[in-house]
Amino acid sequence: MKMTKPTKTIFSTIAVCIAIAFASIASVNASDNEMAFDSPRGHGHKHHMQRMARHLSLSEEQQVEIRAIKIQAKEQHQILRVSMKKFKMAEKKLLQTEAFDEQAFNALYEAYQPIFKELALMKVKSKQAVFNILTAEQQVKWLKKTQHKREYAKNKCG
Repeated sequence: MKMTKPTKTIFSTIAVCIAIAFASIASVNASDNEMAFDSPRGHGHKHHMQRMARHLSLSEEQQVEIRAIKIQAKEQHQILRVSMKKFKMAEKKLLQTEAFDEQAFNALYEAYQPIFKELALMKVKSKQAVFNILTAEQQVKWLKKTQHKREYAKNKCG
């Protein structure tokens, strides 16, 4: 089969367009994946407050108070975040050694125990503060929801 010059030009143009299309699709997919990894906790927590407000029927005043609690907790967490990064880096160094040194890990863990305790305390305090903002009916709903989430996680993982 012999192709004429216009047919060759059309096919070569189509081939170039297809190559450009694949390249652009690949770059879009790559940038989407990079954006997904930039998110610290994934996509599920983006609209957490909106879902909570809708599920518990929170008033505007309650939403403002809860946001203030969350902001304060976030600010406090930022202070300890530097220490946690140092712990993670030291832990990675221990894991990359040829032989695992259990005593070194225990010593590292013990050194950072006050920070772990402070982080856990901050988390519990903020949850308790949010819980106290809720009405009795909302508290019951919240407890049922958290119990449901625990059961779901237990069934899914276990």
